[in-house]
Amino acid sequence: MWEFIIQSLYLLLPAYLANACASLSGNLKISKKFNLPLDHYHYLGKNYILGPGKTYRGTIIGIIIALIIVLMQKWLYATDLFANLSLINYQQINILFLGLLAGLGTMGGDIVASFFKRRINLKSGSSFPLLDQWDFIIGFFLLLNLMVKINWEIIIISFILTLIIHPLTNLIAYLLKVKKVWW
Repeated sequence: MWEFIIQSLYLLLPAYLANACASLSGNLKISKKFNLPLDHYHYLGKNYILGPGKTYRGTIIGIIIALIIVLMQKWLYATDLFANLSLINYQQINILFLGLLAGLGTMGGDIVASFFKRRINLKSGSSFPLLDQWDFIIGFFLLLNLMVKINWEIIIISFILTLIIHPLTNLIAYLLKVKKVWW
């Protein structure tokens, strides 16, 4: 069981770090044009399409971070420790495409969840239990599945781990005053 947990965490590292860095990117002092919301402040009905929290900056940073982590995992795969830990054979896969899918899936899952949250009249930053914890993981697995088949045990363990890790890291970021809300 512990082996599945460690393997799941290692597999999810690009998604976890992409999601965290995208969320924390609001603290970066880079060009204002990258801080523009993806929906350009447009509405669909009475609500934003996505909301001001889904920006080009966060999306781009999230995708880049996922790509960097996947590249690091490929580099580490050359060692026995990480080759045994990995669920992906990084030697036999297009690593740039895998990293891009990991980033797009992670960010896409979060963006799709924001779209649905706006449709049910939840404001940006409002909590929606389970969806807020799993949106990026669902997107990650959906796109990762285009290249790699992951067994259901790992996916189930990943969802359970995320229910613990996601709120805990958000609480820590909130206490450090990096995030405005604890969820």
